Amino acid sequence: MVGLEDLVTDNYSKIGNQVLPPGASLGSGLTPEAAKDLGLPPGIAVAASLIDAHAGGLGVIGADVKGHGLACEGQPVTSRLAVICGTSSCHMGISKNPIFVPGVWGPYFSAMVPGFWLNEGGQSVTGKLIDHMVQGHAAFPELQAKATARSLD
Repeated sequence: MVGLEDLVTDNYSKIGNQVLPPGASLGSGLTPEAAKDLGLPPGIAVAASLIDAHAGGLGVIGADVKGHGLACEGQPVTSRLAVICGTSSCHMGISKNPIFVPGVWGPYFSAMVPGFWLNEGGQSVTGKLIDHMVQGHAAFPELQAKATARSLD
């Protein structure tokens, strides 16, 4: 309806129609043309990308927590919840089997962790959550006073 019919021609070949898991090797590395533009060696490894929130979720869910005394120590990664905060917030969890929940996005197979299903729920405009976390920190009053004294925000 908005004039993008050419994108669906030839099974979406113009925008790509091959889906690979995050981190999968792409082709035979960086092309000579791209290498020249980027100032990198031709053939350097290139991998499938990962959505920013999913990259953060992968770090949280896959973190090695041994020896940190956390409640999730010794628990399977499927028992963890990642909360990634920025302008919006995203709560993500993985499971071995698909779980369908009304109002929750997914399940998406291998979208974040290969071989696992991902469910995520988002909240828009939660930058105020970050403000709350920062302002609730014990060091905030002291740092705010120092910033004010220097005419900083």
